[in-house]
Amino acid sequence: MENSSRTLKWLRVVICICIAIVVIELIYIGIKAYTNNKNLVYVDALNTLKKDDNDYIVAGNSDFKNSKFNSYQKDYTKAKFAKYDKDFNIKFESSYTKGYQSYFSDVASYKDGYIAVGGAQYSQEQVDDNATDGLIVLYDKNGKQKKTKSLQIAGDTTFTKVLVCDDGFIVIGQSILQNMVIGSDPKGGALIIKYDFDLNEKWRANYGGSKSAIFNDAIIVDNDIYLVGKDATRYGMIAKYTLDGEQVYVKSYEYTDTVGFSSIVKDGDYLFVGGSKTINADADDEDIVTEALIVKYDLDGNVVNDISFGVNNAARYNKIIIDGDSIVAIGHTYKKDDKESTDTYNVLRYSGIIAKYDFDLKEIKTKVEKGSRDNYFSDIILTDDGYLIGGQTSSKELGGNNKDFRTYFLKYNKSFKKEWFK
Repeated sequence: MENSSRTLKWLRVVICICIAIVVIELIYIGIKAYTNNKNLVYVDALNTLKKDDNDYIVAGNSDFKNSKFNSYQKDYTKAKFAKYDKDFNIKFESSYTKGYQSYFSDVASYKDGYIAVGGAQYSQEQVDDNATDGLIVLYDKNGKQKKTKSLQIAGDTTFTKVLVCDDGFIVIGQSILQNMVIGSDPKGGALIIKYDFDLNEKWRANYGGSKSAIFNDAIIVDNDIYLVGKDATRYGMIAKYTLDGEQVYVKSYEYTDTVGFSSIVKDGDYLFVGGSKTINADADDEDIVTEALIVKYDLDGNVVNDISFGVNNAARYNKIIIDGDSIVAIGHTYKKDDKESTDTYNVLRYSGIIAKYDFDLKEIKTKVEKGSRDNYFSDIILTDDGYLIGGQTSSKELGGNNKDFRTYFLKYNKSFKKEWFK
């Protein structure tokens, strides 16, 4: 009897200890979950910025953590289209909610509203393979979704740019095989597709069928389309097509970074192309050096001149514009954060760059916009007295909190003096 009583006491002690351990574990898990939640990075990215009468339209992707218009997306960022007034107060913000992750690369206004293009994932397999369907969404003037269209060709399809014509849209981008799949698709590679205003396809052209060919930007000049992108890894590409989709020429540039050419403008008889140049293409990946690049071409696609700008062994120009008798380019430079990088993952810190050149590509002025965290320049608009830049930042110097990524607008005067940011 005494042994039974002693055993019962010990059982009670063991049970109390187990309960205490469980409680401690639950407290630890709760603290860890709270800590992890506090350290989450939220994203509100701007990929393109356009003037729209007296307002501004932007496209990108967001989790809508701080949105007054859309619900917070915990696991995936969604394509975002928004309109701001002249004082950068938001007028409307639309989220593409279908599927898993999505984004808009470009947006443009047309007679009946707006068109946004990008990519979206509609299955868990696409999420696992980091693959998308090409996405087009039509909006009315108030930002309400009217019609959507998705396209899949080779397994991973995306749209990068939309041009508005008198009788419809020209959409460019890429369709390649899904991640880690070897081979090519004869209908894939860099894409050009013509749609009418109801998104009925009129014609389609593709170049390369390779695993990496892409058109990133394009302009229409008279009856021709000039396009830039890449046709292979570290091979930039400039191309000319007719408005009926017939290829005039495609020419390569050695060597770019893995994005290739990302922007094109025209002045007189010359084309100016922005991107990034690889200085030591034969080096190992971790030793590759890239510099921000501008190339001057004649209208036949022949290189006239080029110039590059290097900072931190990694830099590129994302967008270039014409300002009178000069070229203004924006982009970024980045370097490894040694404190936060690990043996298996490198954390990169971005700084924005802005530069001005004459038409002979002689440098006039450059500036690097550094911060305590990341500053990323995506797009630029010429104003009467300077330059308006749109992008995303996590740096407190541009209104961030050194953690979350937020859309911001930055105004420089003609001398690159920072006047304000919002």
